[in-house]
Amino acid sequence: MIRAALNGNTGMIPAFLVLALLLGAVGHRLARRHGLPLLPTLLLAAALAGELAVTLYPTFSGGGTQAVCGWSDDLALAFRTEQGRLNLLMYAPIGLFGVLALGRPLAVSCGVLGLTAATETAQGLIPAVGRACDSSDLAANAAGGLLGVLLGVVVRLALRRRVAPDRAEWRAAGLLVAAVGVPVLLLQSFVLTWTGTTGAVEATPEQEQLARQDVALLFGPDAGAFRTQRWTGEGVDQLVVDLDKGTFTVDWPSGRLRTLMTVPDRPGVERPAAPATEAAAAAQAVRGAADAFAARWLPGRGAGTEPRVVPGGGRDGSHRFTYGTGADELSVDIASDGRLVQFGTMP
Repeated sequence: MIRAALNGNTGMIPAFLVLALLLGAVGHRLARRHGLPLLPTLLLAAALAGELAVTLYPTFSGGGTQAVCGWSDDLALAFRTEQGRLNLLMYAPIGLFGVLALGRPLAVSCGVLGLTAATETAQGLIPAVGRACDSSDLAANAAGGLLGVLLGVVVRLALRRRVAPDRAEWRAAGLLVAAVGVPVLLLQSFVLTWTGTTGAVEATPEQEQLARQDVALLFGPDAGAFRTQRWTGEGVDQLVVDLDKGTFTVDWPSGRLRTLMTVPDRPGVERPAAPATEAAAAAQAVRGAADAFAARWLPGRGAGTEPRVVPGGGRDGSHRFTYGTGADELSVDIASDGRLVQFGTMP
């Protein structure tokens, strides 16, 4: 989650700062009103702001259109990947500072479990944020939050503070479970569709070599560092490759390119639509680049085939070239300067 979210999303930093200021102001007021320790309360606000920014800020690549959640029978998978370990580290401060700020370990435990359940559900319900609802993320987040709670309990015991829940804390924990758990269960049961998956695992050296070759072909020999993970599920076995310039997926072991998305050269800047005649001329000028890409990555659908052309109809005003028909359609978007913008099955 964290690695994918941070890739090329510079807007996430100001989003985090705004959230941290807002939640910090709320935390400061609550601390003064209820006599809570100020520093742990402010640190809890910052940790919550980080969780919200990382998990719900829309990524450049967007998402699909299906409200789905992935389920894995191997929940230990979450702790065998870098992404899972980063998720664990993201939630540990929430549990730790929650206990130090509120002094109620039971309620904070229910809170971190409810937070990750609500977060994963929201990611599944809003595919446009470009994230995935995944049981491995849920397991890593929950483990991190509970680990933080445990650390907070150790600190309170060292300070000879109360850790056993009283009647009010049991009541608050029950209300929290009902308020968050019931809506989450209803949404998960009746709105989201569950799909079996074994999740993402670290790539092997052979898979890294394939990814390295494709990175050089797609982004050039000076593309820089990249990250490869293998994603498997029902009928799916793919390598997902992320780098600063974009992301792409290929089938394993065939190496067939499935999707590609480059980072916008001017994020957040909407380009004015070019006049129809000018757009048509620009599309014709980059037709060769589209055909060359198709010849390399779409066997049988490159040079000599006639694509469907939509001048200015691609992402960010690029030109869309669609090869094949029906379920076999694949499109490539080429900018007027010949730059590859994206590739895959387009709506």
